[in-house]
Amino acid sequence: MGVIIEYLHLWNILSNIHLQPEVEDRHIWKLASNGQYSAKSAYEGFFLGAITFEPWERIWTTWAPPKCRFFMWLAPHKKCWTADCLLRRGLPCEPLCPFCDQEDENIDHLLVTCVFAREFWFFLLKQDNLHALTPQPTDFCFLNWWEKVNNTVQGAVRQGVNSLIILGAWTLWNHRNKCV
Repeated sequence: MGVIIEYLHLWNILSNIHLQPEVEDRHIWKLASNGQYSAKSAYEGFFLGAITFEPWERIWTTWAPPKCRFFMWLAPHKKCWTADCLLRRGLPCEPLCPFCDQEDENIDHLLVTCVFAREFWFFLLKQDNLHALTPQPTDFCFLNWWEKVNNTVQGAVRQGVNSLIILGAWTLWNHRNKCV
């Protein structure tokens, strides 16, 4: 019965259209501003309405190894198995940070607000005379701090600093996993 209703509905829509055999057909590709099909516009059409993730370019264009870049993709999405994620899923774990044992563990705390993490970033960045970029007490979000650092440097230095931050975050994460 549903097919008949769809057919009648389509018939009703098409009954008002009059074909003109002397006029050549025109194809208009609605996904391109010029109306012309291109593989690029078709590919971009797949992502219409998708949510963009700002630091994707910072992550995937660095010199860091793929496993570190993948970790960095998970961290800002809050997909790492930190205590807050485990507790949300009802899994048993120690809620306090394994580094400082003072605050609840979450990815932002592990990577930027923990006193141990701040000291780690200071000594890591100091090796390249970039210690002024160390997270400050006002930095509560790893992603925001990283964006601030990224906007501070330019050119090849930016790519190097972003690689260093990814490798540093990966090192903190691995050290955390050895402590747990």
